[in-house]
Amino acid sequence: VVGDVQRPGGYDISSLSTPLNALYAAGGPTARGSLRTVKHYRGKQLVREVDLYDLMLHGVRTDAERLQSGDTILVPPVGPQVAVAGMVRRPAIYELKSESGLLDALDLAGGLLVSATVRQINVERIEAHARRTMLSLNLPDGDDNNQEALKKALGSFHVQDGDRITISPILPYSEKTVYLTGHVFRPG
Repeated sequence: VVGDVQRPGGYDISSLSTPLNALYAAGGPTARGSLRTVKHYRGKQLVREVDLYDLMLHGVRTDAERLQSGDTILVPPVGPQVAVAGMVRRPAIYELKSESGLLDALDLAGGLLVSATVRQINVERIEAHARRTMLSLNLPDGDDNNQEALKKALGSFHVQDGDRITISPILPYSEKTVYLTGHVFRPG
């Protein structure tokens, strides 16, 4: 097991082992190691490319190929990444593989929480290795009539390596309510 793993080296493992078992024996990828393009080589031939997000985010094991003596598992450096924060189900830093739209990045993060607003989504972006810019997306409301328009708008906005996406919460109060406080018997 070589590349960006915790303990690179040779390992004696069961003949029924898969690339995932070998990766586990080596302590897994480091923070700089890719989770999307783990490569399984047999000699100089690429046997399979394993995407660990299939297992970690979707629960699907796709590494049916068994290891043979002398096989190599390579964990290359991490690819393009985006950070998703705020009102999503799994806020984290995600590595992109074939995902290019904002909708894809939000799908990796488990989707929006019910308390998220789609009226304003902020994206902090690094441009030309020189400066940071802040982009604010003003999208249509996410009500039932505009779901398709919202999905289209989210899918058409392209994310880039290094983007920081922040999803804001809805307002903490109701817009069509009068609040009564002070010296009254039942404030509310």
